[in-house]
Amino acid sequence: MTTLHARRGGCTVNQLGFVALSILTLVALSAQASGADERWQTRVPVTYVLDYGNKHLGYPEWLEAVSKSPPMLLHLGKDVPVTHNWGPIQALGGENQAYGKGDYTRRLTPEELRERIEGLTAMVAELHKAGVEMVTPYICSMTIAGHHETRAGLWDFWDHWGEYARFDLGPRPPDDPIEWMQRDADGGLVRFYRYDTPFYPPYEPNHRYAACVNNPNWRTYLQKVAELVARCGYDGSFVDNSGSQRCHCKYCQTKFKDYIAARYSPAEREKHFGSRDVADVSLARGKEDGLLWVETQRFWIRSLYDHQRDVREGAERVRKPFIIFPNGGHGRPQHVKLVYRDSDYIMFERSIGDYGTHPGLARVNLVEDIFMRHYNDNIFQHKYTQCLRARVRPLILTRGGYPRTRPEWDMNANIARLGMAEAAAFSGGGGFLLRPAYDRFGDALNEYRSFFEAHPDLYAGMDSWAQVGVAMFSEQALYGNNVHFQRVKQLTQQLLEEHVLFDYVTEEQFTPEHLARYSVVVLPYVQYADMRQLRAFEGFVRDGSIGILVGDHPTADLRMEAFERPRLQPATEGAQDAELGVRVRRVGDGICIASERLPVRTGVVLWAASAGATDLPVIVDDEGEHPAVRANAFVRREVPRPQVIVHLLNYDVPLGVDAPDPDVVPRLQLSVPLPPGLRAERVELFDPAREGGETLQFGTQAGRVRLAVEGLRIYKVVRIGCSRG
Repeated sequence: MTTLHARRGGCTVNQLGFVALSILTLVALSAQASGADERWQTRVPVTYVLDYGNKHLGYPEWLEAVSKSPPMLLHLGKDVPVTHNWGPIQALGGENQAYGKGDYTRRLTPEELRERIEGLTAMVAELHKAGVEMVTPYICSMTIAGHHETRAGLWDFWDHWGEYARFDLGPRPPDDPIEWMQRDADGGLVRFYRYDTPFYPPYEPNHRYAACVNNPNWRTYLQKVAELVARCGYDGSFVDNSGSQRCHCKYCQTKFKDYIAARYSPAEREKHFGSRDVADVSLARGKEDGLLWVETQRFWIRSLYDHQRDVREGAERVRKPFIIFPNGGHGRPQHVKLVYRDSDYIMFERSIGDYGTHPGLARVNLVEDIFMRHYNDNIFQHKYTQCLRARVRPLILTRGGYPRTRPEWDMNANIARLGMAEAAAFSGGGGFLLRPAYDRFGDALNEYRSFFEAHPDLYAGMDSWAQVGVAMFSEQALYGNNVHFQRVKQLTQQLLEEHVLFDYVTEEQFTPEHLARYSVVVLPYVQYADMRQLRAFEGFVRDGSIGILVGDHPTADLRMEAFERPRLQPATEGAQDAELGVRVRRVGDGICIASERLPVRTGVVLWAASAGATDLPVIVDDEGEHPAVRANAFVRREVPRPQVIVHLLNYDVPLGVDAPDPDVVPRLQLSVPLPPGLRAERVELFDPAREGGETLQFGTQAGRVRLAVEGLRIYKVVRIGCSRG
């Protein structure tokens, strides 16, 4: 039991420690989401290169370039036997838009397809021999290319299906591919990409269609595409457009009725949807349909989840395990949790930002010789995925401007190092995308891969270690509560600047057992909640901890029904602290802080300090001097090697092709809290730019380890070796 020494009104607030609690299971809040796996552990991060070039097969000079700086994960384009959109065609490489016209789309003969499979199989074997651990080509979850009237593209392949029987494709799907498409509520084709001409510009004179993931013909075909990928020796597949489903076709309508029948009793259906008969319940048209719209989104999400599983199952008929690596994490945290939690990786395609999206320092000229300093990061994406404690790990794609790269925001070798360090520090096993410019990034790629592989104990087999939990309820998006995400991201930046160790806490994790990990829990702008979540929050506070309630308290449950009475006191009650702009009141043995809005900079620490949490920051000599430094921590509690790992990153790394070197942080004074029951025995410091580690002097006080770190250029790792006692 640790103690937060608070002196406010003469009282001491005891933090709820890591005590043994009876296990309380929170009923799933969505169709398939499970609670956090408390056995979840971190993995070694990956180095990752995306290469959509079309000069791979038969180009030994490319293989040689890769072999000099092999990434752990190499993501190729449509280097596959049969493409998802056109069938077997002459072109290789690229994604959906690339190589979609002319002779590129010529259908391969069966003999040419045999040669293609043999060539790809040999190429993948050479990549593995060169040191690449995982090779994954490109397929898509929904795109079909061609013309259903002229029988071009996939229709040409479907019409000649029988000629390819030797490739074990099975019987031809019975319905013509035009019947595989997503349909809107009025029966029209669903389009995800705008047409500026009568045709889809990259495919002219053909179209881009969107297939339905619930259509059995499309599922069968895409499984065969994945099976052929696996036969070539690939370790998995990238699956693009994995969140694009807005379909009202006959298959979706039938499955939706089954979905509603399983979730709602006849009486509940009559209450919420106007009829006891499930046959009368159809997919919603939009948000104006209230709860029906919420359930429609949940159903589409469940369909996408099942589709990822089906692609994997198709490939694992011939190769197991098979990595599934979908795209679709950006802007849709609810998909990260509900669609991709059981995938191996999830891409966040972060294309658009005020100063690009590469991590690091953008210097913005305001007027004459006056500049503003802006720091980009991808911490929210990494850390949210990590805090799910699921199978999936994040992979981040960033750009130096969009649609065109701006040289002053572009990536250089030090930015590449910072991106890989960020993934190592916050993701629990993810990675950062590098382009295949081995002459520019090869040294950085080799440096970080060597470091990760030389020090797996700094990364694998641990859980996150934090003092503050921030409610990150991604399903608020289903109800249109986007303010919640905006405020969570603001809180994220405040806590990072304050150098506070924090986690996101999902809906399923809002249980007494999981909340007991933290000293402080913040519930920001949550409008819809399960009553058990609110009771867990209240119990957390009553048992001696600090709860911070920002914005209006939840007023309705997950079926959009108002609570009979507010479960949390509004911000108008409690003792007013005019200086902090909050109301503070005692709840049992703890303290609840309520505010109508987020605090200004450093406000979270001040708010918590007003209730007794005086020791939250881990960088204690800051006083605003280190605005570019970020910290994160993980812990291994089990003997014989318990340890706390602290990652330190310096974002003062200038963006741009010809950028200067980073400004080195000369000295940081750290105060790192240890979990109850652990005692520091040895402290070591590691840096990818240096071989080995160095031993640091340290002291202990009130359950915290105090030490100094000097010369932070980009990234350093502190290992605190512990014993039990």
